[in-house]
Amino acid sequence: MWNIELSKSDKRLCRELIHVSLERECRKFVEDMQKVVSKPIPLAELNAPYREENGFAVEGPWHKQYIKIFNKVRTFDKHVARRYDDMSGGHYLDAVLDLYCDDIVTDDEISGFSEKIEEFLKRYKASL
Repeated sequence: MWNIELSKSDKRLCRELIHVSLERECRKFVEDMQKVVSKPIPLAELNAPYREENGFAVEGPWHKQYIKIFNKVRTFDKHVARRYDDMSGGHYLDAVLDLYCDDIVTDDEISGFSEKIEEFLKRYKASL
């Protein structure tokens, strides 16, 4: 997308930042899921009798919890696939730019790039 040539060291740093960012996003997701899973279900919901509304069974509390977890996992999986799957050298800069603009990659981390790349990333982020 950009007409910027990455040096070998810039490409290496891109790969490193992409790897680190995936780990950060996965850690945050797992920590968020731990909060969801550890939140207790109110006793009244656990002891609620079977009931129907409009001829359909009302979901039980464990099934509701499962659906919540399933939807969060599916949404995160799609996010990870869009951001990280099929990553190739031609897309490294785009990926790092997205990660930097989303504050997953820091100013300190992009300081390892060549001056041209670092300046480009900072200028682009500042223009948002």
